[in-house]
Amino acid sequence: MRTAGMSTAARRARRRAALVIASLLVGLLLIFALALASVQGWISLPGSGGGGDEEVASATVAPPPLQASDVSVNVFNATDTAGLASRAGDALRARGFLVDGVANDPEGADVPGVAIIRHGAEGAAAAQVLADALPDGVELVPVTSESDTVDLVLGDQWQDLPAPDDSAQTEEG
Repeated sequence: MRTAGMSTAARRARRRAALVIASLLVGLLLIFALALASVQGWISLPGSGGGGDEEVASATVAPPPLQASDVSVNVFNATDTAGLASRAGDALRARGFLVDGVANDPEGADVPGVAIIRHGAEGAAAAQVLADALPDGVELVPVTSESDTVDLVLGDQWQDLPAPDDSAQTEEG
């Protein structure tokens, strides 16, 4: 049976061509929409280089490094030497640290080396700043604490810190 002078095969071919063209147009429209959404930042496509933007964002949000004036320290004496924590506290104040307290170690720690720095998760960066300002042999000891204050516990091998001016002169000379 013929309708409007076309054979069945011609109608099928025309329908197939129309479906192929419509499918291509829908595909192009979908690709355009995804490209627009990616450029506008509405979505992030895998491999689109979105990681670079995240690195830049995290670099701009990073807090500035801590200074000595940002570090709160408790100085504890774990030895039998009287006045050791007081002298260390004065030396740390001279270097710009905030000394909250000076006393004998309330935990009664046995520190055979130079010293230990007890710190919680919040005080890890502050503990590292303090450790960098002290002589070698100071050990960082993580504890379960919510505070950003660190505890410097002086041990048997602790030597008084030189005055800040003396340390600058010995580094230059």
